[in-house]
Amino acid sequence: MKIGFIAEPYEESHTSGMGYSVLQVMRHFLIEGENHEFIFYSSKPINPGLVPGVYTNIIVPKNFVKKFFYFRFFKNRPDALICMLPLLPLWVHPRVKIFPMFHELGSQKIKPQSFHGKVVAFVRDTVLMPLMLIRATHVIAVSHATETDLIKFYNLPRERMTVIHDGYQEWNQFSTDALDIEKRMKPYFFFAGKVKYRKNVHGIVSAFIAFKEHTKVDCKLIIAGDYGGDYHKKMMQELKQHNFDQDVFFLGYVSNPQMYALFTNAIACVFPSINEGFGMPIAESMSLGTPVITSNISATAEIAGDAALLVDPYDIKDISQAMEKIFFDNHLRESLILRGFERAKHFSWQKFAQKYLALIVELSKK
Repeated sequence: MKIGFIAEPYEESHTSGMGYSVLQVMRHFLIEGENHEFIFYSSKPINPGLVPGVYTNIIVPKNFVKKFFYFRFFKNRPDALICMLPLLPLWVHPRVKIFPMFHELGSQKIKPQSFHGKVVAFVRDTVLMPLMLIRATHVIAVSHATETDLIKFYNLPRERMTVIHDGYQEWNQFSTDALDIEKRMKPYFFFAGKVKYRKNVHGIVSAFIAFKEHTKVDCKLIIAGDYGGDYHKKMMQELKQHNFDQDVFFLGYVSNPQMYALFTNAIACVFPSINEGFGMPIAESMSLGTPVITSNISATAEIAGDAALLVDPYDIKDISQAMEKIFFDNHLRESLILRGFERAKHFSWQKFAQKYLALIVELSKK
């Protein structure tokens, strides 16, 4: 088959969760689909060092309007076209079958605060998204939680969807270059991801303060991910009010070897997100033998299974008590580590690509 993939967002550094997924999808499609012909559409040239293999890379317009028309009249059309919702080409040639993958719903569950954000969300999620879902041949959701959201918010029939779980970053490959964590930062709880409201970083900070005030232990909190703005300032103000601003380290974006070291030396990864379509740091932590504290809602509970401490992300006391349990209970930590190793085996980009390609081939025959 000739399979097209819209590689957006294509990112070569400081990759977001979506950007990382785009790279992994391309890499593993090429590995698992050697009998297929692949066309990758991107707004800038794909680096062959990041995505090695045999494929055609076609540059498409960045502008939304131009991109809108491009996929209606484009030449060298594929048999099947894959895109990552909510990034969508709305008007696609009628002979092309579309198999979009959906990671998560955003504005439907967490309402934008700014006027611009509200306008963008309305146009994308209320006006355009239903049209794209109608046009789709079949929709792939990366979790059952996302599948449920699509049914709830778009009334999409379950038979038009298939759940295929994402893979995760295998940080072990960077172990040889990893540096030791500074002594002044140990022991510590760890969060990996962009510092934003949806990730509930404010909840982690508040819970850490409660944990410190109740236990009086020498413990730190490390946060690795891009940060800034009023959201970060408010958290720093809260930390200063409680005299814990020297106990929390916002590191920003870190290198891959440093990320490996941060995961493997942590007491636990704290990831109580308010909304996730998958929750990659959960699987990453488990694969490295790091216990996990995560939310009992959204996809995080689904990905964690019985291998993590599940908390109410809106309950600061609940998160704080989970921190306390893991900090003091070595038996619990060991149990979570063993269960985590087994749980992580359920997820891989190899499995994702194999299932996705098999599904496209099967449904394209109909």
